[in-house]
Amino acid sequence: MPPNYLFASGVLLLLVLTSCASLDDTVVSQYQHLPQQDMAAVRVESSKLITRLLEEEMVPGLSVALVDEQGPIWVEAFGVANNRTGEKVDEGTLFRIGSLTKPITAIAVLQLAARQQINLDAPLNNQLSGFSIRRHDNDSMPVTPRQLLSHRSGLPSDLRKGMYTDTPFTHVTTLLHDEYAAYHPDMVYSYSNIGYDLLGHLIQQQSGLGFAAYVDEKLFTPLGMQSSGFSVSEEMTVKLSAGHLDGQVRPQPPLRDTPALGLYSTGYDLGRLMSSLLQQQIPDVPATLLKQMWHPQTVDGQVSLGVSPGLGWFIESHPVLGKRVRHGGTTLLFGAEMVVLPSQGLGVVVLANGAESNRVTKELAGTILSIAASLRGNTPKQLQAQVTTNDPAGYSTPSGGYATDLGLLMVDSERPRLCACIIERILDLVRFDDGSLGLTQESIDELPDGYRVLGDLRLRSRDVNGMDVLVADRDGKEIMLGNRIESDPWESVWRKRLGSYRTINPDGDFSVQDLHLSEEGGVICLHYRAPHLSKNLIRLPLQPVSPTEAVIQGFGRGRGETVQIVEINGKQCLRFSGFMGEPMDKD
Repeated sequence: MPPNYLFASGVLLLLVLTSCASLDDTVVSQYQHLPQQDMAAVRVESSKLITRLLEEEMVPGLSVALVDEQGPIWVEAFGVANNRTGEKVDEGTLFRIGSLTKPITAIAVLQLAARQQINLDAPLNNQLSGFSIRRHDNDSMPVTPRQLLSHRSGLPSDLRKGMYTDTPFTHVTTLLHDEYAAYHPDMVYSYSNIGYDLLGHLIQQQSGLGFAAYVDEKLFTPLGMQSSGFSVSEEMTVKLSAGHLDGQVRPQPPLRDTPALGLYSTGYDLGRLMSSLLQQQIPDVPATLLKQMWHPQTVDGQVSLGVSPGLGWFIESHPVLGKRVRHGGTTLLFGAEMVVLPSQGLGVVVLANGAESNRVTKELAGTILSIAASLRGNTPKQLQAQVTTNDPAGYSTPSGGYATDLGLLMVDSERPRLCACIIERILDLVRFDDGSLGLTQESIDELPDGYRVLGDLRLRSRDVNGMDVLVADRDGKEIMLGNRIESDPWESVWRKRLGSYRTINPDGDFSVQDLHLSEEGGVICLHYRAPHLSKNLIRLPLQPVSPTEAVIQGFGRGRGETVQIVEINGKQCLRFSGFMGEPMDKD
């Protein structure tokens, strides 16, 4: 067991066990009798942490459900559903659960696959009428439902225009006709909400029922999930928790991407789902197919970014608990986390009604499962840490500009030095015997707090699927940071378009704003603001691929997507994820 893990676990348990907070009237009810005496300790110790989180993290309310194969072990509600009225969370309180919707959609796909109405490995365009997407080359590699389920289809992450509207999700199929694929299928792990919109549309076409009606009839009703749905009826409205930002109630925006993000549910209902999954008793899905949900779907040669998706879930290896299957759910005003330990037969879901509360729900879900598995005596006796050691063969010294989550990194291997463009710093590097580069101690001391991670990295480059990728060695593990931005003959054309653009088709408070094209270190970059998501200016390096298209560089959400130039009323306008910007007059 790694010593860092022992230290972190010890601190966490110390916080739980020594918390002076006691349960008060924030605890509403203990919904289910505890079937095992020692499981009462889970409630006592976890509730101490919950009370602290409610006080310190500005999370107004929580719902927790801990289950095993037989059903609920502990279901309880904490805090308030509405800060304005003081109404408390109870066992019937509904939460918007965001991306916890995806495992539900995945199960519906598997039901239809079991009936041979959907073929997981056949081209999607042969099964979903009207689906097509543009590509920058003539390669027409087909996308399959399995690739959509496991986020390796290469489709864009989102269509930002219309995401927070009541536009039917089925329109996404048509809207994609004007968009470009981000990657080739099976090339890169790329989380995609619109991929799940397509799956919802596929369910609708192949079943002959509306998506919501299908899930209600074929899954929610058989499992007794009576408080779950994709639309809020008058009866459900009374039970719906308000969403909160900075401790204040805010209106809930509509969501287009229903099969990816749109479900409302309770902790108790999702607990029933987890128990059924642990029993492998899901209506109309054989156990052999269910097992595929929790089996890694990454293929050879794929850039995985350290993520191991199953079908609608993510698979992780915990140093103490072993295999963990999980999914998080984040919307603008809610957070959620669902985790299952298949070998221990335990699962937990935590729902919260505060913005950016996903960190709280993830921490709490992990703590509850750790305590429960430990008290049950089900933790593995010994698990060896999995440490990846990389042979320097096949690696080279990086050089040039790389698009990463740490912004644009410009590596000058001759001097050597590193330009971290997002923080506007030139940092000295040292070259190691294996050809890797690392920051000097003087440069590390200059870094702002949020970027000190750069000081822990040994930088190399290597070829991955024909891409020059900047990789970092950290504690014996390889991290893929991003790809090298190549020079392109079209850059001179794009330089003529530098400047600011005004969004001409806004979505009210959910618009992309302040679109701007600039040049940084010889690289064309797109800047914009999305105030509903972040206060920060978002900067993305572009690789022009034609006079009218440029691709956002790097790996991860939103990368690989295409920025286009289109002519409207004689003006060269910028098109990005459905939003249109017209050039602003230069002073």
